[in-house]
Amino acid sequence: MASGVAVKPECITIFNDIKLGHKFRYIVYSLTDDLTHIRVLKTAPLDASYDNFVEDFKEAEDQRQCRYGIFDAEYQLSDGQQRTKLVFFLWSPENATIKQKMVYTTSKDALKKCLRGIGTEVQANDYGDLAWTNVLEKLLRGEVAH
Repeated sequence: MASGVAVKPECITIFNDIKLGHKFRYIVYSLTDDLTHIRVLKTAPLDASYDNFVEDFKEAEDQRQCRYGIFDAEYQLSDGQQRTKLVFFLWSPENATIKQKMVYTTSKDALKKCLRGIGTEVQANDYGDLAWTNVLEKLLRGEVAH
């Protein structure tokens, strides 16, 4: 909590629901309006897509805000094996306010420490960073390391 921002307990509870029960496709986290707590902003049903997830980030960009997210990614290895991994996102669009960028960046570790079981992390500043091909590349790179 180096930034002084606290993680609301619901953040961990909902994360465990996605990690252990695969109850949601993704979670979007945001800071409260007074920038003192991280909270769950939205959960998405299992039939939601990665494009829906990116749309939620675009909405934040329209408000000049950052977001955190967890996406339950399903992908296939070159040998055909199916895999799932939880991907942590920090969305910090170029047009976000300086204060938003600063508080989100310095609070990221406080949230990540509470969310045990993250497979990989993506820090995105534009839509190219959010492209599924880039996320998939990170996921597959992690498989090679095992």
